[in-house]
Amino acid sequence: MYRAPCSPVGCSVVSLEPTKTRRVCVVALKLGLRGEATMVVTAENTALAHGSGDVDVLSTPALLQLMQQATMSAIAGHLAEGVITAGLRVNVDHLHGSPVGATLHAVATLVRIEGRRLVFEVEATSEDVIVGLGRIVRVRIDREQFLSRL
Repeated sequence: MYRAPCSPVGCSVVSLEPTKTRRVCVVALKLGLRGEATMVVTAENTALAHGSGDVDVLSTPALLQLMQQATMSAIAGHLAEGVITAGLRVNVDHLHGSPVGATLHAVATLVRIEGRRLVFEVEATSEDVIVGLGRIVRVRIDREQFLSRL
């Protein structure tokens, strides 16, 4: 049986299969957790470099990566040992172009917890201009179980 290093409070034994059980520890996640990430647009993260456009501005995939980093920052230290999150759904509008050299700042706020799903509102800005805005959903999963299925 797997035992995460936490107190019995918040832990429960869950049956994964008829012959296996696992102790799952829930670390308190709370609404309002906030994370941030910053990047400078370089030639390597432009639409031209990523093949997602033909101009030297921040690519949408790079914007999404920055926003995902902010979600990870928001929950850093708030998950039990052996628990990770994976991206499940992204709904983001890329509203404004950002040239090479621009600095972007993303903020993610945990706004809803739906069982294993964590819903974040995300926003990225550059010099007070909103570059991207939306929602990202991540799901909590057992690291060992996830890796064993690959």
